[in-house]
Amino acid sequence: MRWARRSRILVAAAALLCLPGGPARAAKLFSVSLEDVANGRAQVIDLTHDLEQSSPLSPGGTPFILKPLTRIADGSYMNSFSCGEHTGTHLDAPAHFGRGLPTVDEIAPVRLVSQGILIDVRARSAANPDYLFSLPDLMGWEKANGRVPPRSLVILNTGWHQRWENADRYLNRGENGVLHFPGFAVETIKILMKERDINGLGIDTASIDPGGSAAPEGHRVLLTGGRYVIENLDNLDLLPARGFSVIVAPMKISRGSGAPARVLAIVPR
Repeated sequence: MRWARRSRILVAAAALLCLPGGPARAAKLFSVSLEDVANGRAQVIDLTHDLEQSSPLSPGGTPFILKPLTRIADGSYMNSFSCGEHTGTHLDAPAHFGRGLPTVDEIAPVRLVSQGILIDVRARSAANPDYLFSLPDLMGWEKANGRVPPRSLVILNTGWHQRWENADRYLNRGENGVLHFPGFAVETIKILMKERDINGLGIDTASIDPGGSAAPEGHRVLLTGGRYVIENLDNLDLLPARGFSVIVAPMKISRGSGAPARVLAIVPR
C-alpha cells in the first residue's frame, strides 16, 4: 500500500506541469497508481511495433533476424536475434549525432519517464505526405490545449503507423528514389528544446525529419542538444492530447548510438 500511495503522489505531482488549471485540477484529472492500473482505472497502451524480419527499414538499416536455438522438445525454447540499433521502434541517443554526447546507456533514467503530449496531424499528413509540423502549428495546438510542459515527450501522430505492415507505403519512396513522409520543422524543434525544455520527440514515421530532407538537420539539432528521439511508434490513435505518461525502455547497449525500445503510455480511463 505504501508503494501504491507513493506512485500515486509522484504521478500526480508530475501532472501539475502538464494540465492547465493548477494543482487541484491536475490532481483530480490525473492521479494514478499501480493499483489504478490493476483495477482498470488506468490503462497501459503499448506504443511499440513487433520486431519482425519484414519490419520497414530506413536506408542503410539492418533487418531483424530471429534464429532458433532450442525448442520445447529440447527442454526449453530459446532463440538468438540480430538487428541494427535503429531497427523497429527505437531510441536515438544524443551520441548518434555528436562525439562525446551520451550514449543510450548514459541517458538519465529520469529522462525516460515523461509526461506525454500527443499532437494529431493525421489530416494534414494525408493531404501532404511531405507535411512539416511548423511553429505556427505548435502555437495553434498550444492555444487549444495549453503550453507544452517541461520534461515532456512530444509525439506527432501522422497516421503513418497504420502503414507499418506495408513497407513500401510506410517509406513511400517516389520514382526518383526520394522518401515521402511527414516530420518536424527544425525551427519547431529549436523552440521545443529551448523554450519548453522537452525530454525528446516521438513520431510514427521512420524519422523526425521529413522523408524528403536532404540532410537530417532536425536530428542534429535535437540530439546535439542532449535530447533523444523515438521513431516508428504505434497505436497513437489511442492517446489523448495530454494527461498521460510515457515510459521509454530502450535496450541498455553499452556505448550504443541507439537501441530498440519498448514504449508504454499510462492513460487514465
